[in-house]
Amino acid sequence: MKLLTLVVLTLACAVSAAAQKAGQPDFQAMEKYAWDAFSKGDGKFFDSFIADDGMIFNGMTVASKAQMVKDVSAKPCDVRSYSFNNFKVSMIDSDAALVTYSATQDGTCAGQAMPAKVHGSSIYVKRNGKWLAFYHQESPVMGM
Repeated sequence: MKLLTLVVLTLACAVSAAAQKAGQPDFQAMEKYAWDAFSKGDGKFFDSFIADDGMIFNGMTVASKAQMVKDVSAKPCDVRSYSFNNFKVSMIDSDAALVTYSATQDGTCAGQAMPAKVHGSSIYVKRNGKWLAFYHQESPVMGM
């Protein structure tokens, strides 16, 4: 079992390295930076991370880049921990990528418990040589 785990991890690292060599950024690291910034209430991060015409769907409303920067800066949530699994990158074309994953999280927003598990997706676009978040959404996993 340990050998199988080692082989799988080695393969995953090789695939990630090959993707980065092909000019793709480490999208999983980008998602982690965004989750960390959200956890810290770092709205400034999102000002340079989200495309000017980008949007975030939080399950109840669609927020523009400006609204997201404002909302995150108010630090409405206390995220104690999170982790990703089933992370997948699908290249739409050379300047657009769809990222999908599941996340397990522990925290509260406005005093309410955050869903323990969500499915997330993000669309990244490459503009003027820089990869930017164009769209992000999370859907709670029901019954978990």
